[in-house]
Amino acid sequence: MLLITHICRNKSPEFTTWLLEVKEVNLESLPPWEEKKMFKDFMEDHNTSTFTSKKYYDIDGYNRRKLEKEMKKDLKKVGHSERIVFNDEEQHRLEMQEAREKQKEEEVLALKRSMEGGMVQAMKEQARLKEEMVYLYKIGDMEGAAAIQRRLDPDVPM
Repeated sequence: MLLITHICRNKSPEFTTWLLEVKEVNLESLPPWEEKKMFKDFMEDHNTSTFTSKKYYDIDGYNRRKLEKEMKKDLKKVGHSERIVFNDEEQHRLEMQEAREKQKEEEVLALKRSMEGGMVQAMKEQARLKEEMVYLYKIGDMEGAAAIQRRLDPDVPM
């Protein structure tokens, strides 16, 4: 009897919740003999793991997990504008690291743009020199065309 009373006290919130939600009975309106009968049904479901919800096993843990999920959901809605952890040094280190990474990305993009600009200019210059070389061949200026050819491809012997 002492063991049942001890278990009953430990599972009282779960038992009360189970009575209200599953059996739709208020614990205070039950006579003691019916309460014992209901508790036996509750413990049978508990021991055979046949409850419909996890909260009847550990209502405090269930409520804690539910609250944590809601807090995470609210944080996602709010975004990262609200600080939760007040570790200033770590926060500053992370902000500085993000700033360095952003600066590196900007430098790489600027370098790419400058290289692309320089390459485009060089390609335009090569196309202009080829047109000029073709024109010089057409008018018979072989020395001028050969000079342009050497500029365009210095490795090819003339």
